[in-house]
Amino acid sequence: MAYKIWVKYEDNCPIKIVIDKGDVDDLKKVIKKELPSLDVSRICLRMHGKGVDLDPELEIDESFVNNSKTPIQILSNDNDIRRADWQWPCIKIMKDYWGDEKIISIEEIQKQSSAIFKIIYFNYKDVCTILVELYSRPLIQILQEILIDNDNINDDMPKIKAQDLYHVMEDLEILYNGLETASKSTSEPSMETEKKSHLNHLIRFLKQKYNETVEKQNKTIEKKTVSFDMLWVFYTKDLEVWYKCVMSNQQISGTIFSAEKVVRMIDFEKVSFFNIIIKVVDYDGHGFKQCYIERKIREFNGEKSFSDLLVVPFKFSESHDFLKETIYRIGKKFFELAANRHFMEYTGSLFRWIKVNGCYEIEAIRADGRVMIDLKSFATMNPGYPMDNAKPPNPCDVNLLGKKGYLEDYDYEKSYCFAPALVYGFSFALKEWGQFMVMNFSKINFNESAFEHLVMSQDKKEVLLELVKQYSNQTTNSKELENVNSSDSLLVKQLDPIANKGKGCIFLCYGPPGTGKTLTAESVAEFLERPLWTIGVHELGTDLAKMEQQLVKILDIAFTWKAVLLLDEADIYFEKRTYDNTNRNAMTGIFLRHLEYYQGILFLTTNRVMSIDDAFRSRITMCFHYPKLIPEKRKEIWKNFIDGAGLDLNADDFSKYELNGREIRNILHIAQTLAEGNNEGITKDHVTKVIKIAQEFQEDMEKMRSYDQDYPEISGNEKAKKKLMVFEIISKKVTKWLVKNRQ
Repeated sequence: MAYKIWVKYEDNCPIKIVIDKGDVDDLKKVIKKELPSLDVSRICLRMHGKGVDLDPELEIDESFVNNSKTPIQILSNDNDIRRADWQWPCIKIMKDYWGDEKIISIEEIQKQSSAIFKIIYFNYKDVCTILVELYSRPLIQILQEILIDNDNINDDMPKIKAQDLYHVMEDLEILYNGLETASKSTSEPSMETEKKSHLNHLIRFLKQKYNETVEKQNKTIEKKTVSFDMLWVFYTKDLEVWYKCVMSNQQISGTIFSAEKVVRMIDFEKVSFFNIIIKVVDYDGHGFKQCYIERKIREFNGEKSFSDLLVVPFKFSESHDFLKETIYRIGKKFFELAANRHFMEYTGSLFRWIKVNGCYEIEAIRADGRVMIDLKSFATMNPGYPMDNAKPPNPCDVNLLGKKGYLEDYDYEKSYCFAPALVYGFSFALKEWGQFMVMNFSKINFNESAFEHLVMSQDKKEVLLELVKQYSNQTTNSKELENVNSSDSLLVKQLDPIANKGKGCIFLCYGPPGTGKTLTAESVAEFLERPLWTIGVHELGTDLAKMEQQLVKILDIAFTWKAVLLLDEADIYFEKRTYDNTNRNAMTGIFLRHLEYYQGILFLTTNRVMSIDDAFRSRITMCFHYPKLIPEKRKEIWKNFIDGAGLDLNADDFSKYELNGREIRNILHIAQTLAEGNNEGITKDHVTKVIKIAQEFQEDMEKMRSYDQDYPEISGNEKAKKKLMVFEIISKKVTKWLVKNRQ
C-alpha cells in the first residue's frame, strides 16, 4: 500500500514522499526520518478540496488516501518566477545501493507550470548527483550554444549536471552582463527580458550552491594541492593531462572525455574513486583510431599535490613544455613503427600480462636483441591476450564499416601526443611475444662477414649461397617486410605439376654437436638481412591437434616475415614411422604434409640422421654433413672468434684441444669474464684454465656413460645414484676453482 504526500520544505520547495510498503505509521516514521526538522502535526493537505490534518495521533482513512485519483497538492504557492528571490523547486530521488529494490524514494508528482528549471538531488550508490532539469526555452537555447558537446542538451527537457554548469558559470555571467548592458542602452524586447531573468535565476542557484567551491578553487590553484572532493572542479572535459603507462611507467598523455566520482564495493567495503575517462589514440591493425582508457584515483584524506596523482593536468606540471615535447617524440615514433612490420634491434625490457591465480599481473623481462614489430601476428599467436584498444577488429566489421572512426593521414601529426609508448612484437632472443618501448628500437647492424667465417668446405658454401640467392631474388630485404606479397616465389620455373609444391628452400644439417649446423642458419640469415626464428619442441609441443595449429601459424608468420626458420634438434618430428607408435607417426605425417607446401627458407638440424623418416628426403632441397672437427677446422674456429672479439691471443695455442665450436665460444666467454673480474686483459693462461675445467667435465661425463656399458647388472636406481655422485664431484670442482680465481 503506497502513500503520497506534498509538504513545504527546504526554501518553500514542494516535495513528495513515497513509501512503497507499510501502513500509516510507517508513513509517519518516514517523514520524521527524511525530514527531521519538519513538525508533522503542522502539515496540512488538501485532497478534492477537503483539508486533512496529518496529526501523529489522527487516524487517516486509508481508502481515502489510496483511492484518490488526483495528486495531493500543497495549500498555496506564492513562488512567482518574476520575483527576484524566486526559489527553484527541489526534489530528491533515492535508490538503494544495488538498485534493484527501491525502499524509499523522494520525487516530484506534479511539475509546476511556472518553473523555469528544477533541481534534482539524485542519490544512488552513495553518490549524490545534482541535476538541473530545464523547462525554459531561452535557457535551453543559451546552453545549447555553450555546452555544444553535452549529449543531453538537445533533449526536450534536458537534465544537465550542476557541475557542468559550474564550469561555464563565467561564460554565463559574461552573457548576463551583456544582456544587462544592452537593456540599459536600448528598449529591450520582452523576450530579452525573459532571457535575462531566467539566466539570472540560474546564476543565482550556481552561486548559492558553489560559493564555497569558488573560494576553495582559488586556494587550490595557489597551493597546487587538491582535496579529493575538489577533483571534479579541475578535471574537466577536454583538459590535457598526462599519466604513466601501467606497464613501462613512461609518461603519456590524452584529453579528458569525462570525470566523476564513483563508489565501488571492494572486499565488502564501500570505496570511493574519482573515475577519469581519457581520450587517446591507438592502432588496431586496421588503422589509427580514437579510443578511451580509464584511470581511477582512489579517495584520499587531506590534500595532495597534483603531480602525486595518477592523472596530472599539464597546467599544474613543472617543465610541462619539455614533458610535452618528450611525449610528442614518443608518439611520433609509435606512428612510425606500429602500422607496419619492422625488424629492428631492441635494448630494454619485454612487457606482458600473465595470469597468476586467475588475475593478470605485469611481467617484465630483459629482452636485448632483435625484435619483429607485428601487431597482427601477435594477435594471431596470442588470441586470449588482453589487447584492449589494440585488438584487431572483426573482419566482418571492417568490411561493413571500412575506415569509419579511424584517423585520416592529415590527423596523424596532431595525434602524436595521444599515442601509446609500447608496440606489440616478438623477441627472437627470448622467443617470446610481448610489448616493447618504442624509443628503445634502433637499426640492425648486420654482420656482413658472418657467411665468410662459416667453417665449411668452399664447395658447400657456394652451393648453399647460390640456392639462397636464387630463392631470395624475388623476395624483399628487411627494410621492405611490410610490403610482403604471398605470391613471391623462385625465379626458376615451376617443375611440380601441383601448384605451390616444392617452392621452399629446406636444408637438412646433420652431424655431432658444435660443428656449425646452427651457425649455418645464422650466417644465412645475416647474409639475407632477415630474421632467424629458432623453434623446437617447447614451442610446438607433442599434442597432435595443438601442435598442428601452432605449426601452421608459425610457418605462415615465418613466411610473411621472410624469416629464416630453424627447427633445431627436433628429431621427434622427423623419426621413422613404425607400426607400434601411432602418435609419433601422426606427428611425422603432419610435418611431411606442411613441409611439402612451405615456400620459405627452413633449416632442420639433427644429431641422428639415421633415424629420420625416408619420406623427408624428397622434401629436402639439400643435405649438409658436418663431420667432427679436425685440428685445422678447430684452429679456424678459434681464429674467427679471437679476431671477432679483438683478443690478443694465438689460435695455434688452443687448436690441439678436442673442442667443438659451441664449447670454444663458451670457453672464450668465461675466460673474458674471469679476466674482467680480476681487472686484467685476457691471456693464454685464462683460456687454458677454463679448458682444463671443461676437459675434466668431459672426462667425468664419459665415466657416467660407461656405467651403462660396464655394469649392466646394476639396477637403474643404483646407476642414477652413481651419476648423481659424479655430478656432485664436478660441481664441487667447478665451485672450488671459481672461488680460487675470484680471490
